[in-house]
Amino acid sequence: MTSESSSEGDNKIIRAVRATQPMHLTFEVEAYKELVELYERFEYESIISTQFPAGGHSWALVIYPKGKGVHDHISLYVKLLDKIRGGKCVHASFKFFVLNNETEKYITIQDVRTRSFNAGHREWGISKAISAKDFFDKSKGLLVNDSCTFGVEFYVVDRTLIRNSRLSMMEKQTYRSYTWPIYDLSTIRPSLFSPQFKIEDRSCWREEAIYVDVQLKLKDQLTGEDHEKNVGIWFDSEKDREGLDDFLELAELNNPTKGYRLDDRVMIEAAINNMFILQQIC
Repeated sequence: MTSESSSEGDNKIIRAVRATQPMHLTFEVEAYKELVELYERFEYESIISTQFPAGGHSWALVIYPKGKGVHDHISLYVKLLDKIRGGKCVHASFKFFVLNNETEKYITIQDVRTRSFNAGHREWGISKAISAKDFFDKSKGLLVNDSCTFGVEFYVVDRTLIRNSRLSMMEKQTYRSYTWPIYDLSTIRPSLFSPQFKIEDRSCWREEAIYVDVQLKLKDQLTGEDHEKNVGIWFDSEKDREGLDDFLELAELNNPTKGYRLDDRVMIEAAINNMFILQQIC
């Protein structure tokens, strides 16, 4: 499949060629020129297809043979047929098709933007879908024996199911360290939790996901030659604690030439190097 993109006003239009027919509607128009002449006589501006269902709503393909708001182009639009009340919107994206009868492949024309259909705006489409010059050019194969085939694929977006999120890094100048003195080490149980502390008014244990690059340090209270290791940790609602199992051997902790344990007291420090916050966005 080949494709190209172009801009039409504020819209980005992608054109491509594919062999498979459209998913939702194929609309063949016979005696096209005669039909357009008849429509002009009765001042009809558009040709409307039979309805088709998509995303729980009913729709129709609308063809403007003389263009809608433009000249020398055929405009293709989709119309919402259901009644929409109040401020309700149906968000959707769509792709139009025109059959090349010579190659038996479809030219596709797609506006990449999602459109909002509501009571005040029931139609969306592409005004410069096909140039009249190309459409009536016999070598293009779009109009053969005064017949042509259009189509549309339609995708309704349920925005209530969309979840937006952001992973952002906190400014480094807001990072702080926390020092925890533990007294009477020999009397404590196998595990011990520090008092809760905060970084930039954020509790370290929150349900939102937080990635922390933290430096864990056991302070040498004699020489200042602290023992330290870095670890990266993801905290979320299912994991509220993490660390290093092999931070320091007990023999090193109890070595009297080291100042890690002094008068049965240790000093532990946690310093944040980087912190990323994963949040949902409304």
